[in-house]
Amino acid sequence: MRKIRFFIALWAGKLLLFIWKRIGRERDDKPGMASMRLCEDFLEQVAKPKLTIAVTGTNGKTSISSMVADMLRRQGMTVSYNDWGANHHAGQARCILDTVSIFNRPIKDAAVIESDELISPINIPRIKPQYIIINNVARDSMLRNANPEYIADRLSKACEGSTDTVVIINADDPLCRFIGEKNRKVYFGAEDLRTNPFENVAKDFSVCPVCGAHAEYVYRNYRHIGKFRCTDCGLTTPWRDYFAENVSDDGKTFTVNEKSGSFTYPLVSPAVHNVYNVCAIIALMRDLGNSPEEIAKLLEETRITEFRETHHDVNGLEVICRVAKGQNATAASTVFEQVSKDPSTKEVVIMLDEMYSNPKKQETVAWIYDTDYEFLNRDNIKRIVIGGLREKDHLLRLLLAGVPREKIFCTSDVNRIADIVSGENVDKIYILHDVNAVSKGHSVRDSIKEKLMKKGEAVNAH
Repeated sequence: MRKIRFFIALWAGKLLLFIWKRIGRERDDKPGMASMRLCEDFLEQVAKPKLTIAVTGTNGKTSISSMVADMLRRQGMTVSYNDWGANHHAGQARCILDTVSIFNRPIKDAAVIESDELISPINIPRIKPQYIIINNVARDSMLRNANPEYIADRLSKACEGSTDTVVIINADDPLCRFIGEKNRKVYFGAEDLRTNPFENVAKDFSVCPVCGAHAEYVYRNYRHIGKFRCTDCGLTTPWRDYFAENVSDDGKTFTVNEKSGSFTYPLVSPAVHNVYNVCAIIALMRDLGNSPEEIAKLLEETRITEFRETHHDVNGLEVICRVAKGQNATAASTVFEQVSKDPSTKEVVIMLDEMYSNPKKQETVAWIYDTDYEFLNRDNIKRIVIGGLREKDHLLRLLLAGVPREKIFCTSDVNRIADIVSGENVDKIYILHDVNAVSKGHSVRDSIKEKLMKKGEAVNAH
């Protein structure tokens, strides 16, 4: 009966997937949802490709997953991957549905499965991937992922349920220190990147997890990520098997030191968190047996998905559209810090309401007060435009951060953002939007570009 139920679920999911692809709804996890509802242990029974890679952690999952999938494909492998970030039960089932035939036999070489941290103890033991990448653990939405120590415990349980899985883990994250104790672990990390990180309002790591003494950093690259030590019990950052060093001045290359030597690789982005993202990918690809030269060649052609970041030049003014991940103090603060450290003069658009995709979906605004809006209080940020129904919450937080009121412009109607954006006397316009508002963010970007082009045409006409 269990087998019959599974095949009904498989066939129903495959049929829906076939139909969805034909009607242009391929980026939809409903086929996976159908399979999971018909067979609760579908993920356990369905056959897996020879290479199955899970990617989890608070931040960086989609960036790492998309780059890994892209690199495997360019090696000639057939790969299933949900490039729209569907990382819960239905999304994972949808991903694996695409890798098997109606007879439950693998028809693709690999699956790259993005996994939400909270559900990882349920699904990782069912999927039993060959590899799991854990990039970091940090505070996230209060209602979804709670305290970072709790999430670290969830990831520990996930690894305990799949002890044959190789865990590729960020050694510079002290919250990850005791994850995967029974697994083979591959550590990656980075030297002091001299980023001179700003102090954060909320600190995810302040006491030693072993003895409770005050934790110290030898250096910190961003947020709570860096080399740490406890002067009381001796707990410290573990040895990194893959150690990022020597980021070039232009941020385009870096070296990774490993037991075979030091090798130079391209960087897809100079942002500090992408140093860690790329180092994690190199650790995976090296463990799979790829040569440094082959990995470097693959990375040369790899780019961050446009889902996350786009750059456009309009009449000499750069318009940058970036995901800032609302409800997540760590992700939003990291993006705010990067924008702040850009020496260019700029105008910043903030669109961090969660209500764009579902007007009935609301969460606490307390995350705003964990987020470092102080980073936006800089002289080279000339104007800040807030769009969305939470405009007054963001306005209050910016005022508490010391941002002058005359710099802040608000509208509850995101469709009016382009009308309010000036673009005068700045080098760049940053549009920071929530992960659930990608299409809305791109729509605002296009409206701003159109306005700037018309303004340029008017100037040229005179």
